[in-house]
Amino acid sequence: MANKHSAGYQHQRKNLYEVTQDVVATAMGREPADLLIRSGRLVNVNVGRIQDGVSVAIRHGIIAYVGSSDHIQIGKHTRVVDAGGRFLAPGFIDTHDHVESSMVDVRSFAAGVLPHGTTTIACDNHEITNVFGLRAVELFHKAAEGLPLKVLVAMPVCVPSIPGFEDTGARITASETTEAYRQGWAQLQGEQMNFPGVIYGDPDVHAITASSLKAGVVLTGHYASLELDKGLPAFIASGVTACHEATTAEAVMRRAELGCYAQQRYGTAWLDMPNTIRAITENPGLDTRFFTLVTDDVTPATIAEQGHMSRVVRDAIAQGVSPIQAIQMVTINAAQLLEKSRWIGTISPGRAADILIISDLVNVKIDQVFADGVLVAENGKMVVQLNDYRYPEWALHSVFVPPLSAADFAIPAEKPVKVRVMRLFPGKVHTVEEFHDLKPSHGQLQADPARDLAKVAVIYRHEPRPEVKKTRELGFVTGLNFKPGSAYASTVSHDCHNLLVIGTSDEAMAKAANELIKSGGGLCVVVGGNVEAVLPLPLGGLMSLESVGVVAEQVNSIEKALKKAGSPDSSIEMTMSLLGLIVLEELHISNQGLVELKPGQMPKFVDLVVNH
Repeated sequence: MANKHSAGYQHQRKNLYEVTQDVVATAMGREPADLLIRSGRLVNVNVGRIQDGVSVAIRHGIIAYVGSSDHIQIGKHTRVVDAGGRFLAPGFIDTHDHVESSMVDVRSFAAGVLPHGTTTIACDNHEITNVFGLRAVELFHKAAEGLPLKVLVAMPVCVPSIPGFEDTGARITASETTEAYRQGWAQLQGEQMNFPGVIYGDPDVHAITASSLKAGVVLTGHYASLELDKGLPAFIASGVTACHEATTAEAVMRRAELGCYAQQRYGTAWLDMPNTIRAITENPGLDTRFFTLVTDDVTPATIAEQGHMSRVVRDAIAQGVSPIQAIQMVTINAAQLLEKSRWIGTISPGRAADILIISDLVNVKIDQVFADGVLVAENGKMVVQLNDYRYPEWALHSVFVPPLSAADFAIPAEKPVKVRVMRLFPGKVHTVEEFHDLKPSHGQLQADPARDLAKVAVIYRHEPRPEVKKTRELGFVTGLNFKPGSAYASTVSHDCHNLLVIGTSDEAMAKAANELIKSGGGLCVVVGGNVEAVLPLPLGGLMSLESVGVVAEQVNSIEKALKKAGSPDSSIEMTMSLLGLIVLEELHISNQGLVELKPGQMPKFVDLVVNH
């Protein structure tokens, strides 16, 4: 849709240093509270127990008092809420997510997640930063102003993810990270995905690390290797505080043992938490202070239909974690990870009044959500209308690819060859490298849907730059079960966000790609040679300007079309989007070539054809 702007609720937030005298006066009973929540069952995450008959007094959006409240003054402007024995829990904190992966802008995202109890996010906006560079960080910071959702921007540090192996729309160096911290656009370091650069001593990577350490911010990481004995401790030794890439109980335990917060991931397609949570459920009495829960990437359909952090907590409880432990992992533990526990993460005096009233703790049924003492959501719906943000025109035009033809997807060959193939796994982030024999047809290597073999292309789609010498690479992928005449195209291709095209015919691939070139980015599915579904994403080629609910319906249409194309798995578009993420094992593809990353080894380019 067109860019839009409308008036709406503008959230105000006080700093404690501005109002200590008033807050203390309320706590002592000398002055009335702005809000008094009575008769609750406090989920006390500080000590890990539930306290009955607790009331909470709030002044200027800050918790002034927690206790019996008999002495708290009630003035003519005091709002009194009777919890009626329901549970009072701190607002939930997601310490690692990418708003862009929810395909809506940060304001629509806030309206989508607040009703589900998420009151703080630490969002790494490296998706849009790969498209626009440092100006995207400033833009994201400005777009988040005035929201009841606390948005801590995690400065992207891997743009591109591995320099020299792919081309994105920009490059982030230590100079840009230093500037972002200086300007206040970023409050922590985003995930350091170039872990090979860290552990093998890349000076540019360590210069970025130094800039974050000098700024005194928390550093988060992305150690996507199964090697835990030498590489992981070396990675953490660089100053990394947290990592979300563990996929096994052993891997999260190792992180926690080393004093690195284990951010157990449970997104839409990356469902690692049921495996990693066994580190807790199989070790009764374990101190879980270094364990947290995160979403990483969630679609709007997941948010609209299942919730956000509430879903993660609910499913952790279903795996056998106690409700208090699960809530600790998304409140006090998360706040301590972010080094913000004096501000958020507990229902304690002097903290922000981010409070959830929950009627069913096991199923995480959230009745009311307060952000800084303001009721912002009730019974799963927002009760305040957030205003929209007017984006600059440059942010709405990011696809610079000329129209394509079937010939652009041709792979010439004169005789039978053995080729490298990426095998993807639904719900997993990694691929496995396979080798398949192919016979050319009419002088070209073709997709073979009968053998579940599709072509894949990554095409540079950002503004033309003289240093970009190679604009496209072609390869093969298996694991999708696409039918003949099917194709999928997307400008959501982590983290380069170049144009990703997958299909079983060159003609279908060209049709899907051209649909997105025309619409300015998004997702498109072609079935039987015809366009079946399109989801336009004009903001950076990554996000819609519609609401979570509207985009959820559009994502469901894409997923329905993908099933019609032959792929039976849910949210398979999320899995496909990682084929271009070259910091993951074992074989991925960039505009520059096929990149192989094996455990304990440096990344390297490899040829598509193994033997000639």
